[in-house]
Amino acid sequence: MGTDLYGTGTLGDAENPVTPVNGSVPAYAPLHSKAAPDGGALPGAGPAPAEPGPAAPAGGVGEWRFWTDYGFLLSAFWVVFLVFPVLAVALSGLPPGLSILGYALIAAFGSTYLYAFYRDRSDLGSCLHGTPTAQRCFWILLGVSAAGIPLLGVNTLGYSPFIISYAAYLLSRRTMWWTTSTTLVASVAVAVGTGQVQGFAFLLGILFVLAIVNALTTTLIRRGTTEAQLQMENLKLMEQERMARDVHDALGHSLTAVGLKAQLAQRLLDTDIEAARAELEQIRALTVDAMDSIRATVGGTRRTTPEEELAAVRSALDDAGVRTVTTGTPVDCAPEHATALSWILREAVTNVVRHAHATTCWITFGPTSLSIEDDGDSLTGAPEGNGIRGMRERARLHGARCDFGVSGHGGARVELSW
Repeated sequence: MGTDLYGTGTLGDAENPVTPVNGSVPAYAPLHSKAAPDGGALPGAGPAPAEPGPAAPAGGVGEWRFWTDYGFLLSAFWVVFLVFPVLAVALSGLPPGLSILGYALIAAFGSTYLYAFYRDRSDLGSCLHGTPTAQRCFWILLGVSAAGIPLLGVNTLGYSPFIISYAAYLLSRRTMWWTTSTTLVASVAVAVGTGQVQGFAFLLGILFVLAIVNALTTTLIRRGTTEAQLQMENLKLMEQERMARDVHDALGHSLTAVGLKAQLAQRLLDTDIEAARAELEQIRALTVDAMDSIRATVGGTRRTTPEEELAAVRSALDDAGVRTVTTGTPVDCAPEHATALSWILREAVTNVVRHAHATTCWITFGPTSLSIEDDGDSLTGAPEGNGIRGMRERARLHGARCDFGVSGHGGARVELSW
C-alpha cells in the first residue's frame, strides 16, 4: 500500500504551501469569475451589436475570445496536484512493473481530465446535461481512480478534488450534487474507518470548500448564461421590430405614391396620353426606389436626408391634391437629428395623404423640432396604428419625443422635439 500523503508527516506538510486557500480549485474555471456575477462575458454570449441592447463584454471582444478559447489551460495548472499520487507510488516500494502501471494510470487520469476541459471549454459551468464526450471521460476518470486503489490505497482520495470539480463544470447540476455528496461521504468514511481523521483533515477541508464554491460559482454562471440568452432573444426581437418599422415606413410611403399616380395616370389616359405616360414612368421609378429601400433596410444601410425627404413628400402631397406650406428649412435642424427627422416626416405625411382627407399640410422646421399639421380629420378617437407606434419608437431610440394631437387648423398634429 502507498504512503499516506495526507498525514502529518513531511510529505503532508509539503502540501500546505500550494493549498488552494483562496477558493481556487482544480479546473475551477476562473474564466467565468469575472463574467458570472454581471452576466457579461459568458461562453456563447457573443459580442453585443452596436444598436441598443446588451453591452459588450467588459474586457472587450478580444479578452472574451481569449477566455473562451484558452481559459481551459488554467485547469492544467491544477494538474500539479497529481504530484501527490505520483509521490505515493514512488514511496510505496512497489515492484518496478506495478510502479510503471501506477504512473501510467496517473498519466491517463491527467490527460483525460485535460482533454475533457479542452473539448468542452466553451461550456464550462453552463452545460445543462453534459456532452456525451464529457460523460464518457467522467466514467474513464472514475475507472482509472478505481483501478489505482490497489496501488495508491487511501491516497486514491487525492483524485477527489478533480472528480467533484469535473462534475461541477462539465456535467449536469444533478450529477454535481450526487458526485460531491458521494465523494464527501466516502472520504469521511475512509478517514474515520482508518482512524486518520486528523491526517485527512486537510483534504476534507478542501472538499467541503470546493462543494460550496462549486455550487455558488456554477449557479452564477448558469444565471449569467440564462441572462445572456434572454439578452440575445431581446436583440432578435429589437431587430425584427426595427425591420418592421423600416419596411412599413419605406413601403407605406412608396405604395401610397404609386397608388395616387396610378389613379392620376388612369384619368389622363383619355385626355393627355403624354402626361399619363409621364406618370407611368414615375410609377416605375417609385417601384425601383421601393425595391432599393427594401434591400437597404434588410442590409441595415438605408439612410435618407431631410432635404431628400422633403422633396419626396412635397411630390406625394401634390399628387394627392394637398397644398404644402413650409416654414423653415431642413438645414435649420441639427445634423445629428437628420435620420429620425427624415423617417418621421415621411411617415407623418404618408398618414396625411392616406387618412386625413386634408387640403393643406403645414410643415415647420426648427433647430430642435419638427411639426406636421393638416386641416383634415383629427386623431381624436382614432386607434393608434403601426405608423404612430413606429414614430414614437423611432423618436425614443434617437432621444427625442413625438407627440400627437389636434392642430390649430382642425386636423392632426405631429410634433417631434428634442
